Amino acid sequence: MGGRAFAEGDLVVFVDSKGRRRTARLRPGGRSVLPARDTVAHDDVLGQPEGVVVSSSAGRPVLVLRPTLEEYILRMPRRTQVIYPKDLGFLLTRANVGPGARVLEAGVGSGAATLALLRAVGPTGEVISVERRPEFAELARANVRRFFGALPSNWRLELGDVSQGFPAEDLDALLLDLPEPERCVAVAARAVRLGGVLVAWLPTTNQTQQLVLALQAHPGWAAVQTAELLLRHWHVTTESVRPEHRMVAHTGFLISARRVYASDD
Repeated sequence: MGGRAFAEGDLVVFVDSKGRRRTARLRPGGRSVLPARDTVAHDDVLGQPEGVVVSSSAGRPVLVLRPTLEEYILRMPRRTQVIYPKDLGFLLTRANVGPGARVLEAGVGSGAATLALLRAVGPTGEVISVERRPEFAELARANVRRFFGALPSNWRLELGDVSQGFPAEDLDALLLDLPEPERCVAVAARAVRLGGVLVAWLPTTNQTQQLVLALQAHPGWAAVQTAELLLRHWHVTTESVRPEHRMVAHTGFLISARRVYASDD
């Protein structure tokens, strides 16, 4: 069958019969409280294969899996709105982030983008994160450590304000999650290599307009694009096929630009 049995220290997600989820790290003698307020014993899971179904304290079936990155991001502790997985996937591909890439993110928040970037660049790449608020940096550090089990050696987290400059050069990609990213357009051009990509996530139209106009006015940036993604799940049964009553509509605007040659390069 393959796969590794659950062991002490593994991060798991418990899924009840209604699809509700809870994440936990397994420990001998541990118990996790489920959405219906019954519990599941970690000892019933340890040594079992992934995908096993165990019984809760109320006798209800509980599916046990290792969480996907999406499941973890949507349930990890946060202080602000995270960049949603639907937007993260688009940003990663638009920024051409892959194994070995060197990427900087400005504005760490709770660490959602950090996790996606670290997974994408792999052990041969590098992620540099800059956050000006110490409490956000500490939360992101805790979320990264909890997901990976330890802090990745190819991740650097710094406190600072990037409006005056970035702590790295020759970057393959730059991700901005800041309230006023237009202030960084000029210094970003000095940090990203020719051909590299700048991507940004912004919640409002006013912020989006200011950034796009600033990028279009700078000779070092071209191919500026703006997008928005809407995600709708579907309900499929033998009786009917219809959209779910709720959908993930606007979460943010996704802006991208390519670093191009300018006369002062």
